[in-house]
Amino acid sequence: MNTATAARVDTILELEPKPAMPPTVVQQGAMATITPADLLRNLMERGGDVDMERAERLMAMQERFLQMQEGERKREAELAFRRDFAGFRGENVIVPKSKHVDRGRAGSFYQAEFEGVCRLLSPALSKHGFGFRHDMRFGSRKWTTDGVENDMPWVYVTCYLEHRAGHAETLELEGPTGDGQANTPVQNMQTTASFLKRQSLLAITGTATGGEDDEARMKHNAKSEDRREDFEELLDAGRNAAIEGSKALTAWWAGLDNKGRSLMNKEFAQLRKDAAKSDKPVDHSKEAARV
Repeated sequence: MNTATAARVDTILELEPKPAMPPTVVQQGAMATITPADLLRNLMERGGDVDMERAERLMAMQERFLQMQEGERKREAELAFRRDFAGFRGENVIVPKSKHVDRGRAGSFYQAEFEGVCRLLSPALSKHGFGFRHDMRFGSRKWTTDGVENDMPWVYVTCYLEHRAGHAETLELEGPTGDGQANTPVQNMQTTASFLKRQSLLAITGTATGGEDDEARMKHNAKSEDRREDFEELLDAGRNAAIEGSKALTAWWAGLDNKGRSLMNKEFAQLRKDAAKSDKPVDHSKEAARV
């Protein structure tokens, strides 16, 4: 046997797990499993001239046997992952949006925080045999703006969802750094990384956040509040004009724009009645008689 073949045989025999009992021992009426490595070991232990062709066939059989074992292990690990993931989803974890984000004229909204996502998901994931981690990478990416190509700071995040049986799944997200003017470049990178970690963990676990339409609702409420403030302000001005009489009320109405008239349309009839009362002259004789 040449040196290369002998080294290959030694490697295969080292990788092959040793059986707890000799393969010839009968256990409860059934013969223990004999692998190609067992046959190869027996062949080598006989000594003398080794049938090289037979040894090569046994080595090829053992390599295929190990590949089949590894494929079977991976299939079983993936099945265990799917089974326990279904159990985790039965926990039905919903992450509330706890942080208020005010973007000024761009609107405001509530969002979930990475810390809150981890706090709620970690116990449920661990209960079913799961763990998670993130890899972060900060770099740059070519980006074209108005026909000009520039190197834009970029953040890359990979989320790993790993199961105790050995199967793992990954999700990669990426994006430009934040643009907070009060932050340092590193802080802007960390802001984007935190966002990507939160979103990747929510996505890979299929976890929902509470109040998906939160931003639209808050914008609507903000507009309603603004309209209410405008309404109250216009109504006070209209009442003050009505106290001075119909002429003052007409001048006030003429000075309103279409939005103001729309807000005051339902109130104008009452304002005209109040202005008419202010127009009536006071009967001083009746006042004297009451005295």
